[in-house]
Parts: sequence; C-alpha cells; structure tokens
Amino acid sequence: MAAHRDTASREQQMLEQAKKSILDSGDFLPPDQIAQRFDLSPTALISALFGWEAGRHIFSIEHAGCSLFPTYAFQDNIGHGPVPDLKAILDVLRTKKDGWGIAFWFASSNGYIGGCRPQDILLFDAGKLLLAATDEVSGITHG
Repeated sequence: MAAHRDTASREQQMLEQAKKSILDSGDFLPPDQIAQRFDLSPTALISALFGWEAGRHIFSIEHAGCSLFPTYAFQDNIGHGPVPDLKAILDVLRTKKDGWGIAFWFASSNGYIGGCRPQDILLFDAGKLLLAATDEVSGITHG
C-alpha cells in the first residue's frame, strides 16, 4: 500500500505543478483583466464571456473561486468573440476532459500537430486541431 500512496502523492504533485504552470503562463485571466487587455467595458465583456461559456463557445478554469478564461481563445479583436471553430474542438474535448484538462491539452506539445501546442495554432489551423482533439479523446486504437 505504501507504493500506492507514493504514486498518488507524486501524481498529485505533478498535477499541482501543471496547474501552476498554466496559472503562471499568463494565458488565463479573470474577466476584468481580459477587458482591460482588450480595452473593453468590463460589464459588457463579463456578460459576453459568461454567455459564450454557457453556449459552450469557450471554456474556463476555476482558481481561488474565480473563473479564468484563455486569452488565446479570442480573435485579434475580442469584440468578434471566440475563435469560431473553438466550439467544435471543445465539444470533442469535453467528452473526456474538464476545464483544467482542456487547458492542459491546449498548453501541451502535440505530436499530431508536429509538436506544436494547440493554443499556438488555434487562430491559424483550427481544422487540424479538431482532428487532433478527436485523436486525443479516441484513445489508443489497436489494429
């Protein structure tokens, strides 16, 4: 049983380190900071963010009781909303992952897309990311 506890402890430490990396990256911000970054009214943006999230067009992670949203999920002008193809990618990933799992997927290098991080090519090749997301949730296939 001690080996199981050691493994569980190491897994928990790895999870906490991964979360810290995501939080330290600056890629996730609370709504008021996103509004400031894009020079928008916080009230209007907060309403829009939660509407987009309710419509499953975007995702968030929870930290210290606050929703944090990925800055890479928006087109150059946030007034245009989230990247249009993001919803389809999220629909696939949500079958197996929660917000943190999705954040880890977007931040990790991915062999399906040549070792790039999905967040780095979202604006340029969302179609390829949809295929990579499908591959991610399909798991290992033998044949």
